[in-house]
Order: sequence, then C-alpha cells, then structure tokens
Amino acid sequence: MASHAPTLDVPAKRSSTLEAKWLIFAALFLVAVQVELLFAKSINWDEFFHFSQIHASLRGEPVQWLQTPHVTLFGWVPALPGTPIDHILLTRLLLLPCSLVTGLAIFDIARRFTNNLSAALAALAFAGGGYVFLHAFALRADMIAAALLTGALWILATRRRTMLWAAVAALLCGLATIATIKSVLYAPALMAMAAWRWQDRIQAGTLAMVAAAAIALAAAGWLLVPADIVQSFTGLAGSSLRRMFSAGLFPQGRFFIDQMIFAPVLTAFILCTIIAALRGDRTMPWWLLSGLIAPLAWVLIYRNAYPYFYAFILPPVAIAAAIGASVIIERYSAKITLAVIIANAVLLSATQPREMLDRQRAVQDGISEIFPSPTRYIDDIAFRPDFPRAVPHFASGWALANYRRKGTPIYTAAMDNPPAPFLFRQGYALEVLDPAEDDINALLPQDAKALRDNYIPHWGRVYVAGKSIPASTEFQTIELLIPGFYTVEGTALTIDGALHPVGSVIRLDRGSYSVGPLSEAATLRWGDNLPIPAEPFPAGALFTVY
Repeated sequence: MASHAPTLDVPAKRSSTLEAKWLIFAALFLVAVQVELLFAKSINWDEFFHFSQIHASLRGEPVQWLQTPHVTLFGWVPALPGTPIDHILLTRLLLLPCSLVTGLAIFDIARRFTNNLSAALAALAFAGGGYVFLHAFALRADMIAAALLTGALWILATRRRTMLWAAVAALLCGLATIATIKSVLYAPALMAMAAWRWQDRIQAGTLAMVAAAAIALAAAGWLLVPADIVQSFTGLAGSSLRRMFSAGLFPQGRFFIDQMIFAPVLTAFILCTIIAALRGDRTMPWWLLSGLIAPLAWVLIYRNAYPYFYAFILPPVAIAAAIGASVIIERYSAKITLAVIIANAVLLSATQPREMLDRQRAVQDGISEIFPSPTRYIDDIAFRPDFPRAVPHFASGWALANYRRKGTPIYTAAMDNPPAPFLFRQGYALEVLDPAEDDINALLPQDAKALRDNYIPHWGRVYVAGKSIPASTEFQTIELLIPGFYTVEGTALTIDGALHPVGSVIRLDRGSYSVGPLSEAATLRWGDNLPIPAEPFPAGALFTVY
C-alpha cells in the first residue's frame, strides 16, 4: 500500500494568518488611540503630586522610598526641555510599555488554558476597555506594579519549575510591593497559580520547607534591614490596613458599575467564564479560576477602589476571562468581538474632555510670568510640581483626616519657614477658608484664618502674600506672617510713622505694624510691582480627580 504524505489544510492556515493580522492591527490601533489620548487628556491631581515628588527629591527634600518608584525611574525627566506638563506627558508615554508588557503576559498565560485567539482577545479587551484604557498610562505606581505582578504570574505559569525562576518571581513581587503596598491584593492569584504549576510536587514536607524558608527570610530581613526602613514599611502597612478597609461594604461601588459598563467586552468575557465554570467547564481548575478572579473581590471592601485601581487589579481576572472569550467568539465571531473592542476604545477616547489641558497650560504659563523662578507656595495638589511646596503632603481625604486628628496648624507655621508668598486656591480645603466648625474637609480654623488674612487675590486662583487695608481715621495694627519686599498700592501708606508713597517697595519682616490713618483703602502686595498676566485667568476646572 502506498504511503501518503500529510496534507496541509491551506484554508485553515490562511484563516489563522488572517486572524493574526487582524489581531496585530487591532493591537497597534489601540496603542495609537491610547497614545493620542495620553497627550490630550488633562493631568489629574495624582499626577501633579507624583511629579512634584520627583522635583522634591532633586532638590534634596525627603521623599519616602515606599510607593514612589516614579522618583527613581523618572528623576532624569525634569532636566529635559519643556514645561512640567510636557514632562508629565512624557512620563505617561514612558509608562505605556508597562501596560503592553502586562497585556503580552495576559496573552501568553491565557493561551495555556485556551486557544491563541481567545487569549489575544482577552488581552485586548483588558487593554482597550473601561478605566484600564483611560488610566493605564497615568503617572502612578499602579501600572508599574501590575506589570511586575503579572510578570510574576507569567513566570509561575510558563517558566521551568526551578528555584531560580521562583526566586525571580518573588523578586518581582517584592519590587511591586515597594512600588505600592496594595500589591498584596494579588496574593490569591499568585498562590493559586503557584499551586497549579507545582501541584504534583506539593507535599506536606515541601510546604513545611517553604514555610520555614519564608519565616527565615522574613526574620533575616527584619534583623538585617535598617530599622528605619522596617519601621517605615510596617508603619505604612499598619496605617493602610486601618484606613483602606474601614469604609464599609462597596465603598466605591459606582466605579465598579462604571467599569463594567465602560468595558462591555471584558465584562461579557468574565460573566461567560463564571457561567461556564458553574456549568462544569474544566478548562481551568475551579480553584485556579477562583484565585485569578478573587482580586476583583477587593472592590467590596477596599476604600481606594477608584478608577485607576482597575488598571492595577484586573490583569489576573483578564487571564481567566479568556475562557469566556472562547464562548463569545463561538457565538458572535472574533471579528465582531474585535470590532466592539476597537469601537469601545474610540468612544471612550472621544468622550474625554480635551480642553482642560489647554487651561492647565495657560495657568502654568501665567504663574511662570508672575514668578519667573520657582517660588515656595501653598496649594492642595502641587499644581506647579517644579515649585517647592510649603506643605508637601497630598491634601486627600486621608491626609486631611490625619492633619485634623493631630490638630497642628501646619499651614500657619509653613508661611515663614522660609517664606511662602504664593497661594494657589484650588481644591476644597483651600477654596473654603471660612468653613463651618464641623466641616471635616476643611482646614483647622487657625490655618484657615491665617491664609484668609495674609494672602490677597492677584490673578484668578493665584493669591500672593499681602494685606488689604481699609480706610480709617484711626491707626490700625496689621500682622504680617510672610516676610519679604512689599509694594504699596492704592494710596500712600504710613507704616510705623514712616510715609511710603504709592509704588514704593519696602522690606517688611514677620510681625505687627501700625498703619494709617488712611483716607482711602490701601494694599500691600508681596514683591516688587509683581506682574499680572494680560490674559484673563481661564474659567473652568483645572484638574480631574481621576
């Protein structure tokens, strides 16, 4: 009997090649749309604050080493030409590879449990939908940690089962935890993946050895690592646990609902995965599937499950979602699914306001006109990240709660140590300087009064140190908390018996002064005839929270 050589299924090969081309095109298109968005989307308050940490470190100011990978990675960016906004946009571009690495890891892990097409669609649905698409490039530690943790999952799922690879995975997890302490939320996925890969080697003796090694490693770290590093880590961990899981059930539920709506394909994949598992699908062991999906359950109790959280927490869920992708494409075809992913990304991009970035640039340009060189200032979010901040913390709800609990008037003290002649009034705490006594989101009364009494309007939300002195037939006593040169405006002003004509510049120290009498109102404005930008201060919001 004559033998026959194996035949090649030419149509199947052509179909596979066509699918690969469409998938590559879709991936490149999504990257292009996201690159356009990262250069057009306004800077949010986290990004201003995080970039200010880079500048603070360059000035030699103390910046905590935990949860600040951007300080190390992007410390060279401020030396480049351009404005702070240009620099932040550049760091966004530099962070984009983190989401690309994460997507590739999702694909390579997922295809171990399903086909290449389903795995690729799961990765694209992750990257091209919801808050992941909108926030994966933000100047935050989240996507850096997500790439490291997904890399650890990839090692556990695909590399040889050796102690060397296990050590590399552990190293990536350690670096991710330094980048953001919430990396511990990946524990269910990491443990499930390790158990799946090593299940035939797991015995009581092996578990005991691993536990003993972990305890020994932790003890060695505790003893050998400098005490200040250990204390900073344990202190942050303790405060995070107290704060992050104390807001009740579903503290940010509305964002979870939005994520499901804004990423319809990924949501459909996840739901189909769960339904398939409940119907007895054994593509993936139930406990591995549960471990990969479990990190998403943190949204039930995690206080900071804000939009950017989903770019961090969803990669392991997307791996499991590949199972549901195979169900969807069998019913609706891969092309339709891919078209929906692309259309959804385009729609998300189109709905993002782009005019705010122009306002941000206009205000920063105006500030540069008023203060040509970095000037110490007070604000909520580090809107000018290249200027030194008098109060360097981020005025989030957590920070304000700690500030009010301590009861120390830090804003008053910061005005003169050294002088802070510039106040940028944005963010609730600095906009409401005459708050109700029970307003937990406001500054302490002493700080609110000090700011209210020692800064005057200059250009829109830009206030400068100064005093508005009303007309009076009697002598008045004024108190200056911010020393420096002041320009006399409005009318000639007698200060401690010395007459100063309009336009004169005088040096005044911190303290009390006798002024008047005055037939007309006068103004003392910090600086030597400080310029006011010709362009009006732009109307509208100046930053987004998310």
